[in-house]
Amino acid sequence: MTPLKFNGSGSEYFKIWIVNILLTIITLGLYRPWAKVRTLRYFYGNTELDNANFEYHATGKQLFVSFIIAIALLLLYVFISRINAALGIILPIALLIALPWIIWRSMKFNLRMSSYRNVHFGFNGQLSGSYVVLLAYPIGMLLVVIGAVSLASSISFWLAAILTVMAYPAYLAMTTKVVNSYIVNGIHFGQGKVNSKLEFKPFLIIFLKATGISLLLLLAAAIIFSGMAYMSINSSQINSLMQNISDLGQGARPSSLIIYSLVVFYVTLLLISMYALAYTKAHQRTYLLNETILDNSITFESTLTTNKYFGVMFTNLLLLICTLGLAYPWTAIRLYRYSIESVSVQAEQGFDQFISTQSDNKGPLGEELGDAFNADIGGLVF
Repeated sequence: MTPLKFNGSGSEYFKIWIVNILLTIITLGLYRPWAKVRTLRYFYGNTELDNANFEYHATGKQLFVSFIIAIALLLLYVFISRINAALGIILPIALLIALPWIIWRSMKFNLRMSSYRNVHFGFNGQLSGSYVVLLAYPIGMLLVVIGAVSLASSISFWLAAILTVMAYPAYLAMTTKVVNSYIVNGIHFGQGKVNSKLEFKPFLIIFLKATGISLLLLLAAAIIFSGMAYMSINSSQINSLMQNISDLGQGARPSSLIIYSLVVFYVTLLLISMYALAYTKAHQRTYLLNETILDNSITFESTLTTNKYFGVMFTNLLLLICTLGLAYPWTAIRLYRYSIESVSVQAEQGFDQFISTQSDNKGPLGEELGDAFNADIGGLVF
């Protein structure tokens, strides 16, 4: 197995990032397409596999026209909303209907603009499949779940609660499986096709465990905080606390104790959510890569772990808070480096032999509109 490497640094990316921000502000946002291209080229160009780097070939000019179209649509939406609120609903509905097409175009464009050793990636997924897996299937499944929970609630509250806890992970598992199957199996590298045989059960287990971990952590946090409160607050303080809670319903200003409790509560929820996200990300990545093969000869492996991924996310959050966001370039580099360096690739016949058998499957440009809406679907795959 050959691991991917990332050779970038936070200080280098900071220079790109701060210049992008300044130029975007000075140009009233018009520099954004060029800023995005500079960022992607830096990350691609510093990602290495077997002593060769990836490349991103798009230009800001290619994205600019579609960026202007996106801004024009946004201004049109604001204008229509102010004239008539009912008419303002039309554009979001139209955007929702167009979203599968936008994402489909975005995938085709961004993969075509990506290459490794002068061999370009590509996407062969059908537009009809995009509408099925990104619009019809999720909405249809959601309606089924809502209907089932509503029916259960008319029978028993506890039945509805149990069904909700089970149905939500099942919904996420099924939609994740369908979406990733469509995306992964539509990717090709040169003439080599990516294949992945994904099943519903592994995704269901991942989401059920993530839900169980979240509930257990919430229960543990509730027990710990209740015990701490019991030991540190006397009966008169408890009565005062309950009175403050009662006064809140009457519009009274909350006490410092109430504010402190709410802050602790929301921070706890945030950390638990981050841990559940890290668990889901790590286990999905492992399953997806283990089941994916390129051209029947290239296999993949992930060493991403829940605790380490959570640790990177948590320390990144602290850095952003302590620096008021100025540490963003370093946090972005840390997260990307760990994510990318946890991936290993195995080529049975060797990378040089594999690359020599691939032709550069380029296509015409002109599919920039998807990128204008920033339809970043990279997190869905791997």
